[in-house]
Amino acid sequence: MSKCIDFRSVTAKLIESRPQENIFLLLDHGGLPGLSKQLQYGSTEWMSLFDQTKEEGALAVAPILVLAASGGEIRLSRLVFDWLKQRGTYSSSVMMIVSSLDFTRLARELGTRLHITLAGGVEAMLRFFDPRVFESLLNILTREQTEDFLGVASSWHYVDRSGRIAQATNRYGADKPASKPVSLSQEQEDRLLAASEIDQILNSLRSSVPDLFSEIPRESQHEFVSESVIEARNEKLGSLLQISLYAIIRLFYVKGIMSIEVYEKAVEHLRSNDINNLKILLNNG
Repeated sequence: MSKCIDFRSVTAKLIESRPQENIFLLLDHGGLPGLSKQLQYGSTEWMSLFDQTKEEGALAVAPILVLAASGGEIRLSRLVFDWLKQRGTYSSSVMMIVSSLDFTRLARELGTRLHITLAGGVEAMLRFFDPRVFESLLNILTREQTEDFLGVASSWHYVDRSGRIAQATNRYGADKPASKPVSLSQEQEDRLLAASEIDQILNSLRSSVPDLFSEIPRESQHEFVSESVIEARNEKLGSLLQISLYAIIRLFYVKGIMSIEVYEKAVEHLRSNDINNLKILLNNG
């Protein structure tokens, strides 16, 4: 059985190491339906980062900032923490921020980070409150951009695709507001888009073969897809559709549903983009 993260215990440990700082949760409401209703009974400060923006009415998909601890004490109710424990481990929706900034100022600073300029001067929203995007972003930003982006807090913590807490430490100084909005080059934009492919493949398997894919523990599903992507590229498969179908073929094979002979034929059909014969082969098993 997959393990769930006890976010209250994580908060308590952060208090021990940073008793003078505030601890916040940054939650993606889109991945946590019903969050705002839970927070109404949580007796703590919280707000949507979409407040006073043109997206203000989109609470259901908004980033929600929650005060979890301050003054060395936990402020968020145990009921909310228990609710998050059951829903937040594998939803790619939970981040934690340690900062000396107060709630209002941090909300303002995070709000500015929602806005990004793409190549060609196109303005867009940066969903950095999605841990998958945040992790990818750290791999493409320059040192200066990373310094600006992380500088609002002493440390950022996020739940990765495997359901584990990862940390991004601000090594460049603490609680320094961003000096300028993030602006991505075409190369950075392309890399950010490419990084989202693995999540699209994960979603494809979860919707196409949900029962079979669920036999792989949730914390191991990302690893399975990552290995499938590497193998697919070694097989000279390049499109997202080809890689997604290869992951399904590989799943059938490793689960013993498909023989090695059928597996090899399926890969050959896929390599030649013979999707019709591939479907026939898969249906006949």
